[in-house]
Amino acid sequence: MEGYRLGERALAWYLSSITGFIDALGFLYLGGFFLSFMSGNTTRMTTAAVEGSWDVAWRAAGVMALFLTGVMIGSLISRVAHRRLPPTRPREAVLLFVCFTVSVASVWVALGHGLLAVLSLSFTVGAMNSIFERDGEVSISLTYMTGTLVKMSQRFVGAFFGGSHRAWLRYFILWLSLVIGAVLGGLCYVTIGIKSVWVVSALVLLGTTTALINRQRRRRLGLPV
Repeated sequence: MEGYRLGERALAWYLSSITGFIDALGFLYLGGFFLSFMSGNTTRMTTAAVEGSWDVAWRAAGVMALFLTGVMIGSLISRVAHRRLPPTRPREAVLLFVCFTVSVASVWVALGHGLLAVLSLSFTVGAMNSIFERDGEVSISLTYMTGTLVKMSQRFVGAFFGGSHRAWLRYFILWLSLVIGAVLGGLCYVTIGIKSVWVVSALVLLGTTTALINRQRRRRLGLPV
């Protein structure tokens, strides 16, 4: 979270809540598989393989493949955008791509293909990881909460050795955002079922629109973007 202004951190917190929403939705729909937590899917895949439950193993592997493909496509878009677009535009390109992918998921729901809609959200979450990318590496992880909690704990200890309490609080808010999003996602799925995908799409479109408007406003004012 270091080196980012407040508006960028706010966007990260907002998007983290959306990943939590998506993960809870997918977990409930798929019966125990994750759309963003690949460590959990890896454990499910390997233990299922040991037990001979190959249908479970292959489903976990399939979700992981979609997630990783999303990561790669998102990273590809970010890298190409860095070469072809002005320095402040790559993040916007990835955001717009994420909007496109959630829109596709919404179309699948409208056509009655709930499974395809949920699985495509794993691709979406993978692509979201490239929104905050520096030098080809993820600088703010929207899905890797184990790493976030580790950093939070390290910064918390560091605060007692001359560090700032703001550092660990930023990571805490990132984790808390995912928790809140997961709660809302679970409640939404229990209430309206697969139509929760439409809520995800609305949240992504709203966040992207707000971010783009704010970034354009800062450009007009000559402020850093």
